[in-house]
Amino acid sequence: MKRSLKVLFAFVLCLFGLVVVTGCKKDNNADLKKIKDNKVIYVGITIYEPMDYFGDDGETIIGFDAELSNLFAESLGVACKFVPISWDSKVLELNGGYIDLIWNGMTATDELGTKIDFSLPYATNYQCVVVKNNIADYTSAESLKTKKIAVEQGSAGESSVNGLSNKISSVNSQLDALNEVLSGTSDCCVIDYTMAYSLVGKGNYSGLSIVDSSKISFDKEVFAVGLRKGSDLAIKLNQFFKDNFKNGKLEELAIKYGVAINADAFK
Repeated sequence: MKRSLKVLFAFVLCLFGLVVVTGCKKDNNADLKKIKDNKVIYVGITIYEPMDYFGDDGETIIGFDAELSNLFAESLGVACKFVPISWDSKVLELNGGYIDLIWNGMTATDELGTKIDFSLPYATNYQCVVVKNNIADYTSAESLKTKKIAVEQGSAGESSVNGLSNKISSVNSQLDALNEVLSGTSDCCVIDYTMAYSLVGKGNYSGLSIVDSSKISFDKEVFAVGLRKGSDLAIKLNQFFKDNFKNGKLEELAIKYGVAINADAFK
């Protein structure tokens, strides 16, 4: 009986190994053909204003990245389908083939670059601190040590404050981090300035404030689109960015949504 179980277990291991090897042989040079054959490109997003968020109808995804995604799909002659993802699982979603691009104000980091490829860095950003009360208490990064800080799990904000405080609350999205501060569950949050700029001090978030970046800010960064390693989409996507920088469309959308273009990438 034990011998039979061992043989069966060995067979299962071999079969699993075959599946893994087969998966590793996926030809990312065929991404463009697959997209054109299926007539759709799948773009992984989270709800992150002003990059990707719901319009007034509560269903249509709009935003700086959303408009660019739709324009890129149009340039390929295909439809664009937005796929909500967990930000912490973005690499698995991309490399597993469930999405074709991660296009959601994603910070291009060296660590992430070991797992996926990046487009040209099309926009700039930094991590800022948002508070509800006692903004005068926030004078330096040192002043965060006693605070409960909300961050999006797997985000640049989380990386920025790791080790800074022992009271870090990792939540599912940057919007959740803002809501933690709004409800008083956390003292502050560290999120993308791009998102904070579009929401803080307005509507439901009128009671929140952004701490002066000259006092506390983290990690000036660039945004890029994520692609599978070796994807043949990269050439098309980078040319798309160059063309839309040259024709002024990038600047037009940047003004509309309050995003800072990384002009140096297109010189």
